[in-house]
Amino acid sequence: MTTTVSTASESPTAVSPVRAYDPTPRLADFSAAGRWKGRLSTTVEARRFGFTVAEPTSLGGTDEAANPIEYLLGSLAGCVSVVVETVAGELDVPVAAFESHATGTLDIRGFLGTADVSPHFQQLTLTLTLTTSVPEAELAELKDQVRRRCPLLNLLTDAGVDLREVWVVRRP
Repeated sequence: MTTTVSTASESPTAVSPVRAYDPTPRLADFSAAGRWKGRLSTTVEARRFGFTVAEPTSLGGTDEAANPIEYLLGSLAGCVSVVVETVAGELDVPVAAFESHATGTLDIRGFLGTADVSPHFQQLTLTLTLTTSVPEAELAELKDQVRRRCPLLNLLTDAGVDLREVWVVRRP
């Protein structure tokens, strides 16, 4: 499994921060492969990393690992952390610490097929705790860019998920 970034006129390169507007598409391909193990459990490989996805015993699984929803919430937490660090660096906002916490609610009847409801999140709360010396009143640009540039945040928003974003700013 590989991750590459390329433009129409260059070969694949590593991802690098770009501050000025760049009109040339730089498409990045990502992939992961899963192999079903039975009892609602799957092993997944992404690049040189592997992990297991499993359902809890309450849903008939082995409870040997996080389930897909928990991985998605963890992926959102990780993705927004990467974007906060990147944007803060570009805007010269010092970050002493950053924490993210994602909690989602879904109606499992959609997954179980027992009601005509969407199986995705009904509501999701993302709490972002930033420790910085910059006054909260001066963080609007950081927050706006994080909102605009985080791929998973945008994916969930574009899917129509009721996503509530809560920023907590602390002093170092």
